Amino acid sequence: MALWRFLTLIVLGIALLWEGRPAYSFAYLFLILFFLWQYWQTRAANAIRISRGQGENRFFPQDLGEVQLEVTNHSWFPFPWVSVEDKIPHNLLMGGQLEKWVFPLPSRSSSELSFRLSPRQRGVYRLGPLRLSVGDLFGISTQRFSIEDFQTVVVYPQVYQLADLALPARLPFGNLQALQRIYPDPTRLGGVRPYEQGDPLRTLHWPATARTQQLQVKQFEHTVTANSLIFLNLNQGDYEVSSFYPTTELAISTAASLGSFIINSGEACGLVTNGALTEHLPDQKRNLSGEEQNVSIPPRRGLAQLTELLTVLAGLEPQQKSFLDLLRTQKRSLAPGTILLWIIPVDTPEIVAQAEKQIKAGRQVLLFVVGSKLLHPNLLHRAPSASLQMFAVSAEGGLV
Repeated sequence: MALWRFLTLIVLGIALLWEGRPAYSFAYLFLILFFLWQYWQTRAANAIRISRGQGENRFFPQDLGEVQLEVTNHSWFPFPWVSVEDKIPHNLLMGGQLEKWVFPLPSRSSSELSFRLSPRQRGVYRLGPLRLSVGDLFGISTQRFSIEDFQTVVVYPQVYQLADLALPARLPFGNLQALQRIYPDPTRLGGVRPYEQGDPLRTLHWPATARTQQLQVKQFEHTVTANSLIFLNLNQGDYEVSSFYPTTELAISTAASLGSFIINSGEACGLVTNGALTEHLPDQKRNLSGEEQNVSIPPRRGLAQLTELLTVLAGLEPQQKSFLDLLRTQKRSLAPGTILLWIIPVDTPEIVAQAEKQIKAGRQVLLFVVGSKLLHPNLLHRAPSASLQMFAVSAEGGLV
C-alpha cells in the first residue's frame, strides 16, 4: 500500500509538470483509487456486523458439532471479497485445520457461514475474537479489523453407562429401607394382610380380597430418601506423577458417570471437590463456597442439576489442596443418612479412618479408587448392606 501511495505522488508530480488533460485524468484516477476508495471502504467496513448463534454450545468428547456465523453488510458499498477468521482452540478443531472463509459481500446483503467442531478433550472453551479482512479485486487496498465477539463452548467429561463400568446395580442410591417403620412408601408394595379396623379404605387390595373372599389391605415398604453426595479428590499430590493425566481424567469421568446415573434414576445428587474451577461460565461462581473456595453443588434432582454438575466437571482442574481438610470442613453440613461417594486415587488409612467416622454418624460411604494401588483389598466385594464398601476403577473406564 505504501508503494501505491508513492506512485500516486509521482503521478501527481508528472501531471503538474506536463499540465495535460490525460496526465490530470490519470492523477485523479489514482487519487480516487488510493485515497477516496480507501476512505469509503473503511466507512463501509465499519458497518459490517457479525453475529454468532444463540447461547452456549455443549458437546461430549468426539461429538460433531456446528457453529454458525452471520455476516451482514449494512452499507451500500459492495465488497469484492471479505475474509472472516475465528480464533478456535486447537482441541475443538476438526482435523486440526483452521478454516478461513473468503466470499463476496454485495451491498445490503448477508452471508451465513458454518464450521464444524470435533471436541477431543473436556473443558470450557472460548471462541473469538473474530478477524475481518476486506479489500478490492486487485489487492490494492486491504484492511483488517478485530471484532471482540466471543462464544462459549462446553465439552462435558466422558460419561460411561453403568454396564460399561461394570458397576453393581446393588449400590444403594436414593430410597433406603427404613430401620423404623414410620415412613410408608405408596410406590413400593411389600405384600398384603387381613383388614383391621381403622385401616384406610384406599389401601384395600381388591384382587386379593376377591381371591380370598376376605378384606385384604396393602402393606407398603417403609423407606427414607437419602441424598447422594459425590466427593471428588483432585489434590495434585495424591496422584502418581507417571499416570497423573489419565488418572485425574478417569476420576472426573467416574464422577460424571455416577452423577448421571443417580440423577437419571430420579434421585438427588450433589458434588463437592477440592479441584479448581479455572474455566467456567460467568454464573458458575456461585458454586464456590467458604473461605477455602471449594467447589460445591448441593444435592438436587432433575435435568438442570445434571447439566450444572457436568458443566462444573468440564472446567475442573487439579490443584494442591488437601482432600482430608475438605472432608473435615464438610462434615458438619452433612445430613444424617447421606450416601457419600468418595472418588480417590488411593485408599489411604487416613481416608478409611474418616469414612469410619462418617459411618458412626449414620452415613454410608462408598469408595471409588481410580489409582492402581489398593491398600485395603478387604473392603472389596462386601455385602450390599455394608456401610463401607470399596470399588476399584480400571484404567479402561471399568469398575472392578
